[in-house]
Amino acid sequence: MTSRPECLKVVVLAGGVGGARMARGFARIPSVKLSVVVNVGDDDWFHGLKVCPDLDTVLYTLSGVVNRSQGWGVADDATRALDTLRKLESPDTWMTLGDADLGLHIYRTQALRSGQMLTQTMSHVARRFGLGASLLPVSDQECPTLVDTEEGLLRFQEWFVKSRGMPRVRGLSFQGAAQASVTLEVSQAFSNADLIVIAPSNPLLSIDPMLAIQGFRTLVSESKAPRVAISPLIRGRAVKGPLVKLLEDLEAPATSEAIASHYAGLVDAFVVDQEEPAEVVAGVAHHMRALQMPTLMSDEARSQELAGKLLAWHQSI
Repeated sequence: MTSRPECLKVVVLAGGVGGARMARGFARIPSVKLSVVVNVGDDDWFHGLKVCPDLDTVLYTLSGVVNRSQGWGVADDATRALDTLRKLESPDTWMTLGDADLGLHIYRTQALRSGQMLTQTMSHVARRFGLGASLLPVSDQECPTLVDTEEGLLRFQEWFVKSRGMPRVRGLSFQGAAQASVTLEVSQAFSNADLIVIAPSNPLLSIDPMLAIQGFRTLVSESKAPRVAISPLIRGRAVKGPLVKLLEDLEAPATSEAIASHYAGLVDAFVVDQEEPAEVVAGVAHHMRALQMPTLMSDEARSQELAGKLLAWHQSI
């Protein structure tokens, strides 16, 4: 009898749609034991409820209930509760929360108010949604991302959703991150990892908030596992989200080479899309090993294809 090969333990750093889709690719490979470490900088409170957009996007994507056209939220969800709140002139109704989505927020808020940590709560939620992966908030403490704009200091959701990311950005800060701590579950995932992947999430809004948390950058940079990051840009354009405008506001280059430089010292290799010209690959190679693969994860098959190529790279080193 042939023994079953040991599972490869993969840790994915994720935020937003790109992170969720990268996690989806690894989750579809039976030989992978997946842990997804998720940004909590986008978390906020609405209508007295704890809302965790990045955690929930990963949850909905891996469980197959995500609204595929949006990349976030629950498919075929209604907004009757939100309509009632608008009729009653409740504040913050600009944040779209569907009825099924609200059920999760109600449960999470009740659990947190009963004394549970966010990690414990999301572990239960992940099991009930049928996830085979570990869904790990990077910290159990609140450390919100704040956006310094020409209109003043805004909470991330105020800038991104309410103001549609339009106010010019002067800087970003991660309130409380330096005092927050990485969870034990995240530390253990890194200690046991065979491969660490920084997903093609927004490096400034999804990955940097995690790296700002006390000890997390060291956890990544000193890991003995191979570490690889994927560019969220293809020919200077983001697949989804405000990354390019944000970089322009901050007068930073919107290139894969610049993002590779941003991750220098954290990863061993950096992936650019197959459509990138040779000069982009050469530019990345000044900072670390450059890899070229198809990075557009437009469906489950392409997510799994990219994950498979990353596993093949891991096996080749």
